[in-house]
Amino acid sequence: KLAPILMYQILFSSNRYKYILRKLEDVIVRATNILMEQAKKSGFSPREVELGFGLGRDEKLPAMKLPLQNGYELKLRGRIDRIDTAKIDEELYLRIIDYKSSKTDLNLVEVYYGLSLQMLTYLDVVLSNAKNWLGEEANPAGVLYFHVHNPIISNPKSLNEEDIEQEIFKQFKMRGRLLEDQTVITKMDLTLSEGVTSDIIPAGLTKKGTFSKRSTKTLQKEMFDQLKNYVRRLLIDAGSSIVEGYVELNPYQYKQREACQFCSFRYVCQFDPKLDENKYRKLKDYKEEELMNIIMEEEGQG
Repeated sequence: KLAPILMYQILFSSNRYKYILRKLEDVIVRATNILMEQAKKSGFSPREVELGFGLGRDEKLPAMKLPLQNGYELKLRGRIDRIDTAKIDEELYLRIIDYKSSKTDLNLVEVYYGLSLQMLTYLDVVLSNAKNWLGEEANPAGVLYFHVHNPIISNPKSLNEEDIEQEIFKQFKMRGRLLEDQTVITKMDLTLSEGVTSDIIPAGLTKKGTFSKRSTKTLQKEMFDQLKNYVRRLLIDAGSSIVEGYVELNPYQYKQREACQFCSFRYVCQFDPKLDENKYRKLKDYKEEELMNIIMEEEGQG
C-alpha cells in the first residue's frame, strides 16, 4: 500500500527496484511472523508502539527537560518504537524494544563515552512519566534491540523444515540488557527453564537454576539507576557544549571504528588525520565489571 506513494513510485521505476520491493515485503513478513511467535512465548505484551514524547500537544509524554549550568534548558524529544509491560508480584515492569536494520547490542563502553545514549534515555523517559501516564510507578525490565531482517541459513543442521524454521527463529534473538531478576526474565520467555538458553532474549539458566554467565546480559536495578543518572549528566554536558558554541574537531576512534565513517558533516569539517593538528580522540576499552565500578564511583561522588 505504501510503495506507490514513496518518492514518486521509485519502487516501480525499474526491475531492480521491483526486486528491492519484493525483498522488503519478505523481510516484513518474516519479522512479523517472528514477532508473533515471540509474543506467544512471553508474559510481556506491547503497551505502546511509536510512542512520541515532546513532539507536539497530542503526544502522550512530554519532552524530557534537563537544566543546563548556563541558564538554558535542554528539551529532548523523540519516538519510541515499542514499550512492553508486565505485572509481576503486583508491580509494573517496563521494557523498551527498538527495531534495527542491522545487528545492534548495548555496549556499556559506548554508553560510557556517550556514543550510545538512545535506549537508556528512552527508558528514563517512560519510567519518569509512568505515574502520570500509566497511573503507577514502574520498574525497569530491560532494553532490547530487535533485528529486522530475513536471514538465510547457509549451513543447516538438517533439511527438515521445522529444524530450519527453528534456526531462523534463533537468528531473531533480541540483544540488549535485562534486569537481573529471574522472575522478570522468565516472564519474558515462558519457555525458559533450568539448563536452557533462551532463543528470544539474552538470558540462560544453568542446571542449578542460576543465570548462565556466557549467555546472560543482566544489570542490577541499582546499575540501571546509576546509568540513568550518568546518561543524564552526559546529556547536560552535551547541551552545555552546544550553547557555548563548542565546535572543535575532535572525532573519536574506538577499536576499528571512527566517528567520521558515517558522519554527514565530514565534508564540512574536513577533518584529515594526516594533518598534525587533526588527531583522533582514541577511546580506551574497558572490561565491563571495571567500567561499572567506574560509573558507580563517578555517580557516587556526584
